[in-house]
Amino acid sequence: MSSKKSKRAKCPKCGFENLPMASFCSGCGARLKPLPAEVKGRFEALSLLLLVGSVYLFVSLAVNLVMQWLWFAVPCFVSAVLGVYAGYRLYGSKVGSAVLASSAIAIGVGFAVTLVVFCLPFCFALPNVFGPSWVIFLVAAWKLWKDRRVIKG
Repeated sequence: MSSKKSKRAKCPKCGFENLPMASFCSGCGARLKPLPAEVKGRFEALSLLLLVGSVYLFVSLAVNLVMQWLWFAVPCFVSAVLGVYAGYRLYGSKVGSAVLASSAIAIGVGFAVTLVVFCLPFCFALPNVFGPSWVIFLVAAWKLWKDRRVIKG
């Protein structure tokens, strides 16, 4: 019998001795193995889409009178803040369930608000000064759906 001892993975955060093949610490839940290089750059597109969508919503809140109505302003603000948070975290390759949830909420609310605002001129004969910004959120939703398993961690 061979008595090879496997090297235990020590958590850099709490010092807990984990099993050799563990990806996360059993003591504190921190990631033990760094993300591969190809995964680190994988979220740049999604993070930039979230940040562009958030900036669009912030600018719209400042200059667009329709977006300043309360039933548009609150969801716009929530979507923009969550989008900035998720975009920042993804750009730094910080993944997890909280990032996945905040991305999904930011994209869903941002898409809904911008699509409704885009369709308003057609329904109520308002001047059509709104661009199809909902496309940003549609592309972000597709990218999030594609990368959801990796983001969840």
